[in-house]
Amino acid sequence: MLAAIGTGDERAFRALMDRHLDRVHAVAMRFCGSQADAEDIAQEAFMRVWRKASGFRPDKAKVTTWLHAIVANLCIDHGRRRRWKSWLPLGDNDDFADSGPLPETVVADRDELARVSRAIRRLPDRQRMALVLSVTGGHSNGEVGDILGISTGAVEQALFRARKTLKEQFDDRL
Repeated sequence: MLAAIGTGDERAFRALMDRHLDRVHAVAMRFCGSQADAEDIAQEAFMRVWRKASGFRPDKAKVTTWLHAIVANLCIDHGRRRRWKSWLPLGDNDDFADSGPLPETVVADRDELARVSRAIRRLPDRQRMALVLSVTGGHSNGEVGDILGISTGAVEQALFRARKTLKEQFDDRL
């Protein structure tokens, strides 16, 4: 399919998007916590797929691993830009305010979920992305490592540290 996309086949591109857009958007949404930012990241991810499909090497990675690596890098870059913008005196930074809990969590305890969400967003980027890909994305540690370009051991260490940090913050609730 990527070979066809690499030659400009729009039907193959639409088929790839139909197959993967929901998951790409979900990963971006879980990472950044903003519907608008997740849509921007998903759009940019598929634009990169369109531009770079001809360079995809099936002997190096699975399509889903390659696609999620693109999304992971865009999410991490987005987080870095967001932090830089919040530090610079560029006027109103309301665009970067906490978006609150996700719609599917409305029935649950909003305050606690918002607290957990903020704690996850404060994790270092690699730990947060490993957690998002592992828990929300359903990827194995090996797949997460392939996506992030790190070893399985580094993924396990990132997940351990993320969970330890969260446990320390919410130990009174466990």
